Amino acid sequence: MTHIVEIRDPAERSRIAEVVLRDLPEWFGLEAETAAYIKAAAELPTFAVKPQDAFLCLKQHTPWAAEIYVMGVRREQHRRGLGRSLVAAAEAWCRDRGIRYLHVKTLGPSRPSRGYDATRAFYEAVGFVALEELHGLWDEDNPAVILVKDVRLGFSVMPIEGLPELRAGDDLAALIAERTGLQDGDVLVVAQKAVSKIEGRVVALADVEPSGRARELAGEEADPRRIQVILDEAVELVRVRPPLLIARTRQGYVCGSAGVDASNAPEPETVVLLPVDPDASAARLREELRERTGVDVGVIVTDSFGRPWRAATTDVAIGAAGVEVVRDLAGERDPTGYELHSTRIAVADEIAGAAQLVFGKLDRVPVAVIRGLDVRGDARAADLVIPPETDLFR
Repeated sequence: MTHIVEIRDPAERSRIAEVVLRDLPEWFGLEAETAAYIKAAAELPTFAVKPQDAFLCLKQHTPWAAEIYVMGVRREQHRRGLGRSLVAAAEAWCRDRGIRYLHVKTLGPSRPSRGYDATRAFYEAVGFVALEELHGLWDEDNPAVILVKDVRLGFSVMPIEGLPELRAGDDLAALIAERTGLQDGDVLVVAQKAVSKIEGRVVALADVEPSGRARELAGEEADPRRIQVILDEAVELVRVRPPLLIARTRQGYVCGSAGVDASNAPEPETVVLLPVDPDASAARLREELRERTGVDVGVIVTDSFGRPWRAATTDVAIGAAGVEVVRDLAGERDPTGYELHSTRIAVADEIAGAAQLVFGKLDRVPVAVIRGLDVRGDARAADLVIPPETDLFR
């Protein structure tokens, strides 16, 4: 784990800045400017990775805004997470002082440069947004772009609008990438029906021949063809109140109608089934997005479930990749010192419920981006399934 320290001694600040900056002539090759950075470091709040591997200096401009005045990571330490750790330390420093916005200036995109293109990509990956390119701030040959980040704690939930009606074989990763700018650490939340449609998990009722059992359960109220699809998807009927069926699915979920649903189906007289393996679906989408965008995001596939002893439904995670699914607090102590013994938080389910608030069940908005949560992990949504032998609600 990278250990970040705040350097208090002015002379040491300058020494670290000089060692690092002189190792980066592609970025800091002009002697006058480099000397100015080294001199300024002595007077500015400075964080570093010892011994002299990386540093960052901050400059506060107003009670609400500060700037990453200069940052450098020695070449041999690139791509080891040091820059991310330094930015995180700078953000924490800002929050402690009530500072809302952190900005940084670098070479603008209208002046192509391999090194500075990578610099901009780094800042965008850690959440900075390009505000404006200024051609007169430095000089006409070196346009400056200002990137800004809101460092206040919290998270945002943003719907991805404008997706077309999805069909089997559609490239969902491409459709998403075209409509939003993903960042490292984002969590992409996708309604199950979007995944099921592109995977061809749609059944035309015209092709279904209902059995006698299906006709019996349907009675006069339900379509026996739909009941037959439910029976085909179920491994066990847990509760039966015709035509209502609560079933255990092949994936292990206990839910209404074995997850078979006619709402938001692509056409009348069709029903949508659950993905065969929602965790695998999430992993595929995550990898496709990484290949297409170069960004590492988490993916959660959701569906709406009812709950014992509670009215109405909420979205839960049925598939997950690259995210923390369960947070186990056993062994932790609360503010009074009480040791927790069995507290486990269904993090992926809580994220799914938050995303449902911006999903448009009536407006065909099946995808949302959660930004601002630190929930990276490698568990599966299948870990949330209670085995039948320990299910207290049966």
